Amino acid sequence: MTNLREKYGEWGVVLGATEGVGEAFCKKLAEGGMNLVMVGRREELLKEKGEKFHEEYGVDYKVVRADLSCPDEACEAVFSATEGLDMGFMSYVACLHHFGKFQHTSLEDHEKMVNVNVISFLRMFHHFMTIFAEQDRGAVINVSSMTGISSSPWNAEYGAGKAYILKLTEAVACECEKTGVDVEVCTLGTTLTPTAIKNFPKGPVGEKVVKLALTPDEVADEAFEKLGKEFSIITGERNKKSVHDWKANHTEDEYIRYMGSFYADQD
Repeated sequence: MTNLREKYGEWGVVLGATEGVGEAFCKKLAEGGMNLVMVGRREELLKEKGEKFHEEYGVDYKVVRADLSCPDEACEAVFSATEGLDMGFMSYVACLHHFGKFQHTSLEDHEKMVNVNVISFLRMFHHFMTIFAEQDRGAVINVSSMTGISSSPWNAEYGAGKAYILKLTEAVACECEKTGVDVEVCTLGTTLTPTAIKNFPKGPVGEKVVKLALTPDEVADEAFEKLGKEFSIITGERNKKSVHDWKANHTEDEYIRYMGSFYADQD
């Protein structure tokens, strides 16, 4: 395992650290010797997991309770908690979605999704990139989704937000190519996180999806292995092949309909 602390700095912040991919990223940072700033809404659960990482890997940790649908308060809490620390890593894993047709979702819920998936993401990314660029040292792994490539009918706001994360991070990664800052966007297919499992389609379709899904640890292993080598990765061989097939053999409408077919009954 690469000594991430020596390469990037003493502390890493994970936005959306409570479970799933965020927790797996925290584990990779701890294995690499980095102290953790763990951000999420469930403070007590974050403390439990932070203590586990401390006991197992000897790293320090800080827990920041923040609701990323409230960007002003969340950013103030995170920036205050990390001020003066030797920051060397950031990952934005957090997301928010709401199933149903676009017009059937309230404007308030749409705005909350934009706050989590775009506004808080933008502010966090810009803040820590400014620090990393000034010190010419650091790393970022942001998390997108295949819905950001295909769009996501009956979950439209989510797919749009993930497309924003994907394209912004890819561009910034290229801008950093000849610097000491490594930036990567990690595009996920179906992943066995607690939130995803609750929202999988029911019946035979859902069972098929579960069999094809990656674990959070598999995602984290690939993401950190490619860090500093590729701007943009799609996790899992099957997902890579699927995207290649979409682009080579199908129209945009065909794969938009395909993605919509999983959730067309979510009204």
